[in-house]
Amino acid sequence: MKKNNQDLMILISLTLILFFLLTHYNLIIENISSVTKLWLFKLFPSLFPFLVIGSILINYNFSYYLNQLFKIKRKDLVILILAMLSGFPASAKYTKDMYQKNLISKKTANNVLCYSFFANPLFLLSTLSLAFQKKITILIILSHYLANFFILMFFKNEEPIDKMVKENMNLGNVIAKSIKDSINTLLLILGTITFYNIFITFLKDIFHNKILITFLTGFLEFSQGLNALPSLSLSIYLKALMALFFISFGSLSILTQIKSIIADTNLNFKKFVLFRFVHVIIASFLFTFFYFL
Repeated sequence: MKKNNQDLMILISLTLILFFLLTHYNLIIENISSVTKLWLFKLFPSLFPFLVIGSILINYNFSYYLNQLFKIKRKDLVILILAMLSGFPASAKYTKDMYQKNLISKKTANNVLCYSFFANPLFLLSTLSLAFQKKITILIILSHYLANFFILMFFKNEEPIDKMVKENMNLGNVIAKSIKDSINTLLLILGTITFYNIFITFLKDIFHNKILITFLTGFLEFSQGLNALPSLSLSIYLKALMALFFISFGSLSILTQIKSIIADTNLNFKKFVLFRFVHVIIASFLFTFFYFL
């Protein structure tokens, strides 16, 4: 019965959205065009090279050489480094790739999903600077990043690298597959952002309270939520906490992308979602500490 009620609510919601699409056609087209431009001119250039190169590095077992160089026996080290540079949802793709190649265990893959949830630093700098002074922007990013390392401390490293895993690979085939997989991931990102932005447009037509709309927007799609922060009449501290919630929770859009990326694995998505709330709490506590220090 509960499942039937949920399905009914989904059907009613989607029917309302469909009616809204038909009655606000020009507004939706304008919105989708705006999202596509954001994806094409900002997200694609910043993510595509990292996704391709990261995939190639993982195929050639870069984690082994990295650990030999720095004498740090962690199989997840390469995922952490690539995730900090490229941001989510690329971290999920790197984790999935290493897990499916048997370079990390299921337990390590589930753990690293929880503490490699980094937003793209360049995107954060450019977006947060529109709403905050440089000091606050740095504190938000620092709190978000440090929270991942606090979460990392919850888990023991029980899978040190002790040998080289080598496969016979053709560089041309590896590059072609990496490009294909990266394009599919980027198209998934475009599709989910567009889908949730249609919901955001629908909600803006219903609700008119700026704070509520901004929160709902950031909950559904974090980048749009961050873009809406400058218009709020709230204190810097409260706006910063809201920004941290959007970034560290990731929004339903990002969670949907990650769910889709790991859908063909047996990795624990519920555990990943649980640690998004843990991430929000730790990041908010760290920011509050730094802010009032």
